Amino acid sequence: MIILLKKAVKLKIIRPIDFYFSQFIAEKNIVVMLVAACISYENSQGHIFLPIKYFEKNYFFSSSNKKLIKKILIILEKKINWSLELLNHPSVGNGYIPTPLVLYKKKIYLYKMWKSENNILNYLYTKKNQNKINQKKCSKILDNLFPGKRKNFQKIAVALTLINQITFIVGGPGTGKTTTILKIIIALIKNAKKTIKIQLSAPTGKATTRLTEIIKNNIFNLYFSEKEKCSLPSRAKTIHQLLGIQKISQNSFFNKNNLLDLDVLIIDEISMVDILMMEKILFSVSSNTKLIFIGDHNQLCPVESCSILRKICCYADNGYSFKTIINIEKLTQYKLSKIINKTTTAFISNSICLLKKNYRFDKSSGIYTLSNAICNKKIKIIKNLFKNSIKNVFFYETNSTQKYIKMIENIALNYQNFWEKIYKNENMKEIIKSFQDYQVLCVLHDGLFGVNTINKKLEENMYQRNIIKYFYINGQEWYIGKPIIINNNNKFLDIFNGNIGITNINKNGTLQVSFLKENNKITNIPVKILRNYKTAWAITVHKAQGSEFMNTALILPNFNSNILNKDILYTGITRSRKILSIFSEKEIFIKTALKNTEKIIFK
Repeated sequence: MIILLKKAVKLKIIRPIDFYFSQFIAEKNIVVMLVAACISYENSQGHIFLPIKYFEKNYFFSSSNKKLIKKILIILEKKINWSLELLNHPSVGNGYIPTPLVLYKKKIYLYKMWKSENNILNYLYTKKNQNKINQKKCSKILDNLFPGKRKNFQKIAVALTLINQITFIVGGPGTGKTTTILKIIIALIKNAKKTIKIQLSAPTGKATTRLTEIIKNNIFNLYFSEKEKCSLPSRAKTIHQLLGIQKISQNSFFNKNNLLDLDVLIIDEISMVDILMMEKILFSVSSNTKLIFIGDHNQLCPVESCSILRKICCYADNGYSFKTIINIEKLTQYKLSKIINKTTTAFISNSICLLKKNYRFDKSSGIYTLSNAICNKKIKIIKNLFKNSIKNVFFYETNSTQKYIKMIENIALNYQNFWEKIYKNENMKEIIKSFQDYQVLCVLHDGLFGVNTINKKLEENMYQRNIIKYFYINGQEWYIGKPIIINNNNKFLDIFNGNIGITNINKNGTLQVSFLKENNKITNIPVKILRNYKTAWAITVHKAQGSEFMNTALILPNFNSNILNKDILYTGITRSRKILSIFSEKEIFIKTALKNTEKIIFK
């Protein structure tokens, strides 16, 4: 088994850490060795646990490498009672005494994941989630925010935040999540009897910048007195800033022994938050803090372990309890369909509101049609893409060298308007906005179809056409018009991970990069002091998460990478507001769209 696992590392099927973990705990037991390597690897892929059936069906490392599986089965020799083998080993327990692995209800966990799952479930179960409210007052607040009798799911979402101590509001791009945040803040402040402490947060600096702009919205002047404005938060914080998480140890300054002093905590882009971070958040607030989580459960899962939002949303279809339905109906004057949840999971489903109406895309929109088909694996609609019969969505087959060259030429031509504005020395705001009209997205960093190569190929094309002229500063290549993306937050320079800027020369002859901030103001930073950036003709889909562009080009690699799945497709597709171009091989696109990405957690 040791030899086979070493081979799996060499073939990049598993990571070196998966191998060393398996050796550390197995004590030469080949069954435990295999299980430990599998759970360590699959945890890195977003699976919180593995059911025993995973092993019974020989689904080791989610691998399509049949030769490796065959050799593993030869070594195992006989049919194995996996549960019995594991329970007889000292490294496996039931969770109540710390052991490296936990076997619980026919599921195998890493101990820290088992503990986090239980802590989150217990928190949700014990959280007092039906507050006593002044129904007449709250109903009036909601009617002022949402005039008209037509059913509006944003109104139901805001009603839930008034009723509940914890609420999950979920919706795709264009469903009005930002508007809902605004109206939640208004409703909670109007309903409060005194000044309350509200904090907005998100996983990334870029997302918090957008939230900070929400706070500055003029709409508050229409609703609030000067006294009520005192409850508005001053600025949003990243989750790491909020909790005081240390970079190396990942320990939090705020925790169950040192709670945040907040009445309301609103966290956006919750799809990016993994199970361990969610545990930290829940344990850092008091039982009186109202928690509101907002996101899109169809977007990319967190880089770390498991999308907690997606698993919570599994219970959305279970419906509300009878008490919750009555409360919502009284507050909104809506008649809700009576899907009454009588199960023990009502404590989760009562907290969820799905925003269904799309205000950005109508149902005839090609981007809406394709993204919906990807979510629901509608193969017939997906195949229509290859005929270019989906409105404003264009598919380009990239299965030859000639087509690859044509792809680069096609993309480069889309920047003609951008370059014209630079040559005419137009206003920097207009130049940046012109660049933002079109964005190239890749799935990978490296390889022929990754951002590093695509950026180089585009620069070569532009250089050959005499569009760009290179010069060097601090050993780095620069040129007028070079777009860059920031990779790390820098609060001193007021730039954040994901911010994109354009290179230019100021009146004093200094080369600088200009960033258009959310307040529509320009921040100029000399290139000499810039650090942690990359060229941004093409960026990864991960970097683009939470952003939107008028037109987008999505490039898939020419091989079936582990990173390819329907989540990354959905996220890439929904970054575009108007026109989408997809460069891919048909077979790769179909396989990606149909690849199962479900991460297992509460079942």
